[in-house]
Parts: sequence; C-alpha cells; structure tokens
Amino acid sequence: MPLTLSPSRNMEVESIYWFFQNYVTVPRDPSTNIFIEHILPLYVKAPAQSPLSFATNAVALEVMQMWFMRKTGSHQARDYYGKAMTQLTLILQDEVESKSDEALATVFLFDFYESLRKRFAGYVDSGAHQQGAIALIRHRGEKNFETTTSRRLFEAVRSRHVSYSLQHCRKVMLEPAMRDEETASQPSAQLDLLNAELAELYVLAEEGPKAGMDATEFYQVIVAKALLLDKNLQAWREALPLSWQPARVPPSEIHPSIKAAGMYEDMCEVYSSLEVSHVHNAARSSHFGVLRLISRCQRHFVARGESILNPTLQSYIDQQTQTIIDGFCASIPYHLGNRTTVSLPHEPSEYPPVPDELRRLTNYVDAMGNPSEMTMGDHSRAAAAIGGWFIMTPLLGFLRMQMLDGDKPQRWPFMSKLRPGQLPWIQQQLRRIQRIYLLPYESSEYSRDQRYLIRPLQRPEKGKSWHKLLWSL
Repeated sequence: MPLTLSPSRNMEVESIYWFFQNYVTVPRDPSTNIFIEHILPLYVKAPAQSPLSFATNAVALEVMQMWFMRKTGSHQARDYYGKAMTQLTLILQDEVESKSDEALATVFLFDFYESLRKRFAGYVDSGAHQQGAIALIRHRGEKNFETTTSRRLFEAVRSRHVSYSLQHCRKVMLEPAMRDEETASQPSAQLDLLNAELAELYVLAEEGPKAGMDATEFYQVIVAKALLLDKNLQAWREALPLSWQPARVPPSEIHPSIKAAGMYEDMCEVYSSLEVSHVHNAARSSHFGVLRLISRCQRHFVARGESILNPTLQSYIDQQTQTIIDGFCASIPYHLGNRTTVSLPHEPSEYPPVPDELRRLTNYVDAMGNPSEMTMGDHSRAAAAIGGWFIMTPLLGFLRMQMLDGDKPQRWPFMSKLRPGQLPWIQQQLRRIQRIYLLPYESSEYSRDQRYLIRPLQRPEKGKSWHKLLWSL
C-alpha cells in the first residue's frame, strides 16, 4: 500500500515569491526613485549566502507574517536579519566590497525591515540605518554614479534620509555634492532637494531666534524662506511631464462600491502609477507644511500686536491649503478603491479607471528594466499591497506637526478653514486604513504625535556594532 505524503511548505520560498510578486515585479514608471522596485537585478546576481540575500529573506518573511498573521517579529526573519548583519560587518571591513551596490542595498533593506516593525511593533525609529547608508554613500564617492543601479541607490538613500529628517525635524546630513542639481534629473529627486530645504527650515524654526535677533525679525526670516519654498514647489508641480499629471475621473465612470467606500465630494484623480501619486502627495504634504509655517508665524505676529501678512497673501494661503487638501482627498480612491476591510492583493477589488492616454504617455518597465505595460490588474495588486501605506504618512502629516512653539496640541484655526466635514472625512479615511491593514494603534487623537517606548530588538554583536563601523569608514 503506497504511502502518500504531502510536501512540506517552504515558507522562505513562499515569502520570497509573495514579496516579489506584490512589491517588486509590478510594472513601474522609471522616473520614480523608490529603490525597492530596483532590487531584483541585484538580488538575482547575489550569492545565496550574501548579506543581500539574507536581508531580502528577512524582509520577505516579515512581509509574509504581516499579511497572514497580522503582526511582525518573525523568528525566521530575525535569524536572517542577524545573519545579514554579521555578513555585512565583514564586508564593510573590505575596501572594495564596502563600496559595492550590494552592501548599500543591504543597508537599504535593513531600513525597510525596521520600517515594517515600526508600523506594527510600534518602536521609535532611531534613524541608524539611513544614517549608516549616508555614511556609505560618502565612502563610495564616485561609485554612486558609475551605473544606473548605483545612481538609483544613491537617489533612493538620499530620498529616505531627507524624508526621515523632514518627519523628525532633524538636520539634513548631506554634503553640497550630494545636493547638486545635476544629481536630480527626475521629478522625485528634484522634490527631494526641495524637501531638504524644508527640513532645514523646520530645524531653524524649532531652534528659535539666535542671539541678538528679536522675535519679529526671526518670524520674518521664517516667512521669507517659506514663501520662497512655496514658489519653488509651485514651479516643481508646473514643470512635471504629462505622464506625471493627474487625470480627473468623472463620477459616472466610477464603480458605486468605490463611492460607498470613501469618495469626497465626487473628487477622484488617477495617476500613471501609485509611485507617481505617492510623490504628488509627498509634495502636497511638504507644501502644506510650508503654508502652515507661514500661518503660525502670522499667529505670533497677531499675538504681539503686529500684522505683517497682507489680506491678499492670507487669502492665497487659505486657497492653496484647500487646493492641496482637495488633491490629497481626490487621490484616495486611486489608492484604496472599494476596500474597507482586510483583503489580499490577489482578491478582486474595484479601482477607478486610468485613461488609456495616460498609460500611453508613460514608458513603463518591469523589475529588470525592460519595456512593459501596466494593467488594471497590476494596479489592483500593487494598490492592495502598498496603496494604503503610501497615503498614510502624508495623511498623518496633515493632521499632525507643530513648529515654532511648544504649547499643547490643539485644533488649529488653520485646519478649521477647510470645508465643513472635510477634516472628519480625512480622519475616517485614516480609520479605514487602520481597518484594511489592521494597524495596532489608535488614530483618533490626530493632533498628538504618538510615539512608542518599545525599544527595537537588535541582535548583540561582538566588538563594534555595524552602524558605528559605517560611520567610522
């Protein structure tokens, strides 16, 4: 009598397939700088025992657990994470290997791994990985620009560092050569340079007046710098190529289930890709922060019995704020479709249609950089996997962020100027994302910058830790 045995499941293989299928191999617009889309060419060339392979396994297992067990902290993932760290520490001591694309890509995956744990485990991101990546970029020098992959890595690491500095009000640790306009030929990279200026303005605003400068002069300096950034952000948006422009979809072409799930005032705009929409919303979040700085300066002027902003400028700020928030709200159906509860990327969902003309304007490529086409099935899969994550950070940015003073959070008059009901609608979308991804934090207290005190789990190493070694290179 033959014995029938069911083959055992290989979670490592399944997780790699799941990760690449839903996060890496979706056709993309090559003018964006999200490096996770560029990882495949490096991964297929990396030895099985390399730090890049180990780090990829760690990320894939963590993503798999996030989806199917709704938590992070996989023991297998941590084991691979530790192996990758050990291998990378050895590589960093080699003059040639430490400058390789594989080493820098490994650090980038470490940061991605920790970002997953940040969302579910809830610890405060120390920024060690992105700081280590910046140190590696300095160490690599001209190798950052030798190949297309190297340049993509450089742009992605710089973008991550600028975003971290912007979100945490930290000084941007980029040398002038790293911020040269010649290193930013694509729209997303150009926005990074503007965001670096904004991050520096946030630091300046938080530090307060320098010795010998009175408060009025200080606020005038902040307003002048913010108005220049406002002008440059406007110019950035106006210079975008046609393939980056949003397309408005009339309500008659939108599935009723999408309207029922969440659509603000019949506003719906679609883009050539989720990544392009993500960059647009990042720009909106930055522009919103600039206008909020100006508005808060005006409040300080008024409190001091002074009035600096003329009525025309104040009207412009109010109008721009409403336009920015409307644009963000209009992008939500494109990211979330008709989803209101947990669903997997392969499960059918409805999303607003993307015009064929917009598709034709975009030169899509696959994960290996070869010409490709984007279908609604591709978009549905990618939107389910990462669409909500893309809009969550700018959404929280609209509801949080304080500069220029340390008073207790409150409902800002700045936000109360929005249309009646728009702010509660945005809060509802945040709760909707929480339901879709089962995020384990309470998001109703929107004006408080919620931080957790859970320390990140780190495997102890003998001797010098890897990120200290990075800084010493």
